Order: sequence, then C-alpha cells, then structure tokens
Amino acid sequence: MEKYPSQGMQRWIALVGISFLAFTAFLDFTIVNTALPFIQKAFKSSVLELQWVMNIFIMALAMTMVVVGRVADLHGRKPVFYLGVGIFAIGALGAALSPGIGYLIFFRGIQGLGGSVLFISSASLITDVFPKHEHGHAIGIYSGITGLGLAIGPVLGGFLVGWLGWRWVFWVNLPLIVVGLACCAMSLKLPPHIKPNTRIDMKGLSLLVVGLGALIYGIIQAADRTPFFWAYLLIGIVVLILFYISERRSEMPLIDFSLFKKKLILLGILSVASGGIANVVYMLFDPLYLRTLRHLSPYEIGFMISAIPVGQVVISIFFNTLTKWLSIQKILVGSVLAGFVAVVLHRFIGASTPLGLLLIPYFIIGINWGTINTGVIAGVNQAVEPAKVGEALGSVFTMWNITGSIFLAISSGIFHLKEKSSFMEGFHAMTNVNIVLALLILIAAWMVLKKGDSRPH
Repeated sequence: MEKYPSQGMQRWIALVGISFLAFTAFLDFTIVNTALPFIQKAFKSSVLELQWVMNIFIMALAMTMVVVGRVADLHGRKPVFYLGVGIFAIGALGAALSPGIGYLIFFRGIQGLGGSVLFISSASLITDVFPKHEHGHAIGIYSGITGLGLAIGPVLGGFLVGWLGWRWVFWVNLPLIVVGLACCAMSLKLPPHIKPNTRIDMKGLSLLVVGLGALIYGIIQAADRTPFFWAYLLIGIVVLILFYISERRSEMPLIDFSLFKKKLILLGILSVASGGIANVVYMLFDPLYLRTLRHLSPYEIGFMISAIPVGQVVISIFFNTLTKWLSIQKILVGSVLAGFVAVVLHRFIGASTPLGLLLIPYFIIGINWGTINTGVIAGVNQAVEPAKVGEALGSVFTMWNITGSIFLAISSGIFHLKEKSSFMEGFHAMTNVNIVLALLILIAAWMVLKKGDSRPH
C-alpha cells in the first residue's frame, strides 16, 4: 500500500474536509466571544461567572490536548478525529438549549473536550495525508481555512445575535459539521495505523486536572473574597509541582518536558504564553468594553472584533512567503513581540477612544494569533519526528491553554476588584499587570533566540 493513500485531487479535498471541521472549533471561539455581553444580560451574570463560559472551554483544552495527541497516536488519528467531531456537536447542541448559566458552562466544557480533539488531530492529520515537501503549502491552506472561521466568527455572531438571539452562535455549528464530514467521508484515506509503544499517563492526567482546576478556582474565589480561597491556591500550586515532578520521572510522560530543551519548542511555548494574554484575555474583555461602555450593537461589535481574526488570516495567507525571509525561530519571536505591542496599546484605550483606532490593537492581536498557529505547527514539524508530532503539538498548545486559563482568571479577578469604581479602572488595572507579564515573556523569547540549542536535534 502506498504511504499516502489519498492521491491527487482527493488529497486536497481531504484537506478541505479536515480544515472545515477544525474551522467549526475556531469559529466557535470568536463567535461565542461576540455573544458574551448578551449572554451576560440574558442570565444576569457577573464578570466572574461570565469568564467561566470562556475559561471552562480553555481549561478543557488544557486538560485534554496532551491526552488527545497520545490517544490519536495510539488508536489512529482518523477515528479519534471523528470522535472529537461528535463530542463537539453534542456540546454545541447542549449549549444552544441551556436554560441557565450553569448549564451553559457545563456544555462549553464538553465543547472544549471536542475542540481539543479537532485542534490536535486535524493538524497532525496533515502529516499523514501529505508528504513532507508539501507540508508548508498544506499548513498554509489549513491555517487559511481555520483562520476564515476566526475572521467571519465575530461578524456572523453579530448578525446571528442581532437577528435570532445568542443561542444561534451554537446552533450554526451543526450544519457546518455535516458539510465537513461529507468531504472527509469521500476522500480521507490514511496509511495503515502503526501503534506506537506508548501509553496514557493517568497519574499525570489526574494531577493536571486537580492542580489546574484548584488553582483557577482559587484565583476566582480570591477575587470574590471567599473564605479559605488560599487553600485552593495552595492545593493547586502543590499539585502542579507534583505533576511536574511526576512527569519528569515518568518513562512515558503526559507532557515530555525534555522536548522543551529544543529551541523551536521552547520558543513555541513562549509564543503560546504571549497568546494566553493577548488572545484569551482580550477576547473576553474587548467585546465587554464595546458593549458596556461604548453601547455598540451586536453587528457593530462583530465588525470591530473581526479585525482580530483578519490579522490571523493575513499571516496564514503570507506564511509561505514569510518563511522565505525569516526563520521559524524569528517568526515565533515576532509573535511574542506582536502580543506585547497589542497589550501595551490596550493601556491607551479610554472611554471615548475613536473606534477606528481600536482596530489597530485588535489587528495586532490577530497577527499574534496567526504567527502562533502557523509558526508552532511548522516548528514542531521541524523539531520532532513524524510519529511524535501529535504528542508535541498537544504539549505546546496545552501550555497556551494553561497560561491562557491562568491569565484570564487573574485578569478577571483584578477587573472584578477594580470595576466597582468604573469599568475603565478595572480594564486598565488588569492591563497594567498584563503588560508586565507580556514584557517578561518577550525578554525570555529574545534570550532563547540568541542562545543555541541545549542539545543537538
């Protein structure tokens, strides 16, 4: 049997199907953020409650992405990919029917579980469908299609919320999933699955779930001034330290921290950490600012926020050309720089900032997002052997979600404590902290760039 069973046009139809199903998960991210102010109004939720709608999705990604990569390597990327599509569809259906904020948070967690499969399996499937010399072209198309989901998400969300209500940002996923599955059913053929000698580290998974969950809950409870919040923080920190020690000693760790010794992987980690601030935090607070303080309609909010995914699409389109001028290492450092600039510009946003000027930091957030997606996928493909791509992608993108979840909880807590004076005081207070964090990440990335690999590839 040939190494790449999907041949010619069939191969490209498979890529479209894979990308289109991943597109639904990317679409869900931006389309839901546009609807957040209206979900808050419908359920009369506080910012701390509302952040869970976004944060539970991210936490589900953080807790399962590394497992998904390993499960896909063990049982085959194609069946695991289809399983993820089904889980994501169930989450979308439940979210659309949710009668209260608690139900919505639960089903957003289900969506996060399915989304982790879509993100990791879809990207790693490219290595099974295309030979290495076509990876750059295929990755560019994949990022362009998924980026389109990000691009149209805010605008589509604005129209759906304005015409039909916020629940339709979840209903819209279902017909899109049907179309993507139809493309894959007719064209996605993979070489015989070779089961690697690996296993799932259940001890590590348990420590990660407990540690991250306790830490995030403790941060939120601290902002709400709940008694004994420090106990959750302490448990979270201790358990995460135990998770790191356990993973370092494990023969088949959930996250292979030895990979972080490779320059490309370490730069990828710092890149996704910058995305944890620029993308995750402000994809919650920018729509709230536009609705709460500027009183924009759903359509206007969708248009404004669309500047973020447009930046991502621009990078996806020109990624191949960009790699001819810059190394993947420099592209990843560039993503960190873009994230820092975007956060700094948010400090200058005020109650009456011209709307046109707001498009600048939003677009730069998109540049940060786009260079992370394309740069990390390309970097991992360069740094590790094909059999380890799924595991490595899972590890790197897990760090994006872990840092994003933590930064979002911290930012929400600071905002909650300061917003009693005014919305802008809370907004600026949490941005001040994020500027410091983004600067530290940028300095670290620059130092790694200037330093050689700690060991040869």
